[in-house]
Amino acid sequence: MAVRERIGNMFRRAPRWTFIVTALALALIFPLLEQYGIIETLWLRLGTRTLVYVLLAVGLNLVLGETGLLHLGYVAFFAVGAYTTAILSSPRLGYHWNFWVIIALAMFLSMLFGFLIGMPTLRLRGDYLAIVTLAFGEITRMTFNNWEPVTNGPGGIPGIYPPNLFGWVVDKPGEFFYLLLAAVIVVVWLLNNLKASRIGRAWNALREDEIASHHSGVRPMQAKLLAVVLSSGVAGLAGAIFAYYQQFINPTYFLFMQSTIVVCMVVLGGMGSIPGAIMGAVVLDTTPELIRQTFTKWLPNAVGQDFLPGFQTALQQDFDRYRMLIFGIAIVLMVIFRPEGLLPNKLWRRQSHTEDPREQANTRQHLFDVEEGTQDLEA
Repeated sequence: MAVRERIGNMFRRAPRWTFIVTALALALIFPLLEQYGIIETLWLRLGTRTLVYVLLAVGLNLVLGETGLLHLGYVAFFAVGAYTTAILSSPRLGYHWNFWVIIALAMFLSMLFGFLIGMPTLRLRGDYLAIVTLAFGEITRMTFNNWEPVTNGPGGIPGIYPPNLFGWVVDKPGEFFYLLLAAVIVVVWLLNNLKASRIGRAWNALREDEIASHHSGVRPMQAKLLAVVLSSGVAGLAGAIFAYYQQFINPTYFLFMQSTIVVCMVVLGGMGSIPGAIMGAVVLDTTPELIRQTFTKWLPNAVGQDFLPGFQTALQQDFDRYRMLIFGIAIVLMVIFRPEGLLPNKLWRRQSHTEDPREQANTRQHLFDVEEGTQDLEA
């Protein structure tokens, strides 16, 4: 235990910039590992997809972590950004718009949808808000699925043109990795500054006690709406770059389960914590592939090809059936052993480990001998 405490104290005392520099250095080096044959292209593609989830998790953290609103239709804004790119930069309708114009338009349309949906729904709370946003996500997906003259319905939109950045055509996984990494850095920097501003403190006050924050001068409706609109813009940005990367989009990319996965990432990493959202996205998106590779490739190569043959076959053929089970087990374990998340916000950590004073008062009351008027035990 002493060693564990020493290691924990060492990490807590280390300056924050050392972690940021280390993470950036590892991210910048990662694509080079594939270029020199150290890792397979599979891992580079996985890392690129993970950065898309990082954008989504950081965006949802604005709503779920900062203001405490359970939004289950977040994937709808992701879909709006992706379909905006697919429609305006593919042979489907004969358009080939500029990359920067499409990015700006995808974010604007996603934010507009967030505003239009937020106006009537943000007056709801708790389960009612979750149900309404879930319905909005499904309605959006079904709209794209049935709007065949524009979206080609279930057939999707293929042949999306690669982005052109000042003459640099981005068409390789490593190049998309760096493009997404740049987007993550910009978004995280902006949101981190916003979090430390008066607006961020207003969101936190709203999350803790809406009535008290209202009487302190916070306008709940405007604060909630701003959080939803900004998070929608981040989802639209992620969707636009994702469409460019995939070069094909159809409605199956935007199922309700995707919203659930992003919510799990935010909860696992630590609600209200931007580093936690990033860590949650990385862990949940890479863990299934690590498990698959461990039992189907690495362990068989180390101990023999007949190692757990039935289990190996199940992982190779039906792994998607077990993936959500892994997510569920991970979330349950985190709630039990680390309820504040992997990299929690300081306030969330303090609340998770502090006993409610009302519970302490109730305990003392139960330990008091009413008949004799004396305290039997020291609380």
